[in-house]
Formats: sequence, C-alpha cells, structure tokens
Amino acid sequence: MNMNYSEVVQQCFRRGEPDWKDWDDYLALGFTPAHVPELIHILENTAQIWDQVGEEDPSEWAPIHAWRGLAQLGAVEALPAMLRLHETEGENDWVGEEIPEALAKLGPSVLGDLREYHCNPKNEPWTRIAVAHALELMSNQHPESRPDCVAILCAGLDLFEQNDETVNGFIISYLADINAPETAALVERAFQSSRVDLSIMGDYEEFQIAVGLLKERLTSPPKYGWFMPGVHKAFLELEEQRKSKERQAEKKEKEKRKQEKKTRKRQKKK
Repeated sequence: MNMNYSEVVQQCFRRGEPDWKDWDDYLALGFTPAHVPELIHILENTAQIWDQVGEEDPSEWAPIHAWRGLAQLGAVEALPAMLRLHETEGENDWVGEEIPEALAKLGPSVLGDLREYHCNPKNEPWTRIAVAHALELMSNQHPESRPDCVAILCAGLDLFEQNDETVNGFIISYLADINAPETAALVERAFQSSRVDLSIMGDYEEFQIAVGLLKERLTSPPKYGWFMPGVHKAFLELEEQRKSKERQAEKKEKEKRKQEKKTRKRQKKK
C-alpha cells in the first residue's frame, strides 16, 4: 500500500464516513484525471486498508471516496479494479450497493467491457449480477444506451443453461425494471428451462405484468419459498430500512465510544 498520495487524493483518507445517498462533488474538491492512478491504487488496496485501520480511523472510508471520485471523473480505466473489488469484497454493503452505480456512471464507453464480463459464465456470479444492475442503471442515466444495455442483458440471459439460477433471475428482474417487453420470448424460454430462481421476481406471468404484456395473473402464483407477487419488492424495501437503521446505530455507537475515550483522557489528566 506504500504510495505517496498527492494532497488532493489524501482527502480520501481524511474525509471520514460519507453520506450513504448524497455523494460529495469530488471534482469541486480538486480531483482531476491526473489523480486517477492514485485513486485506482486505493481501490486495489482496499482489503489491506480495511485490515490495517481501526473502526474510528477516517482512513477506512478512503476506498469509498476513491471509487466515487473515479466514477465522477468517468475514469474508464478504473473498470477492472472496480470489478476485482466487487469479486473480493462484494459482501460488504458499500461495495455491493455502490460498485454497480459507479460502473454505470462510467458511461456507455465501457459497454464493450461490461458485455465481455457479463457474458462469461465463468466469472463470479454476484459480480455478473452487479454488472447487470449497472446496465439497468446506465439505461436510465443514458437513454441513448438503452438498446445496447438490453442487448447485453439478453446476451447474458441467452446463456441461461450455463448460468446460475440466481443470475438468470436477476437479469430478468433488470429487464423488467428497464421495461423491455421485446425480450419476452427469450425470458419465456429461460423460465421454461426451469433455470430461473423464482424468488427474485416471480414467474413468467409476473414478468409479463411488469412490462405491460398482462394486466393480471392468469394462474395462481407459484408456491416457491417465500415468493408471492409484490413480496420481493416489499422485502427489498424492508431490507433497505434495516440496513439504514444498522448504519445509524453503528454511527451512534462510534460517537459514543469517541465520547467515552475523550472522557477517559480528561479523567487521566485530572
């Protein structure tokens, strides 16, 4: 991790915990394309940073500031580092939530690289899902890229026999989020193969309803685990609320420990 970071990039190690939703304006903080190699270096050493720093050390948040800065700079050369980070640290809430958004912010110029990763069944399944999510986000942020994003998602789904069932389920859910009824024939074949995790968004009828091809179900919903129409969406909303409460509680606990530490120092001085 040894590297002499510039004064601008050192801000990543000093800014502390970022806001979960509102990103800082890193360009206003002085970040430029010249700082991209340093920011990528931080990403490549994320595991080491997190292993070495303590909970109250603002340095632990450096990787998040780094990938946000890279995304705002549109640093396409950071894409491999972002994918590797998700492969190794994808279970971390921040990584899992924000790397897809960061990839999307890199813009349509990375579509070729995203296609290459997404359409390789040998790649890490959850990172392939992250790429699929990035494509869904990019189709909204860059409407002109929608046809390409849909085509890449379909190319990934066309491998449904080789894909993990969870990968197929999420690709279909993102096609539904994009509202791509033109993909119905491929989606139907995937469902017919019994290679789709129904707990993601449901069965083919649910997809048809989501993209406007059906007004309501023609059959009873599948009895599959906890799935019922609308339950998955409600579950995700509750999960996000839970994570938000956990983050708030963790922040309060850190502030409490800091205050106790200050109190102990004052008592020692007395």
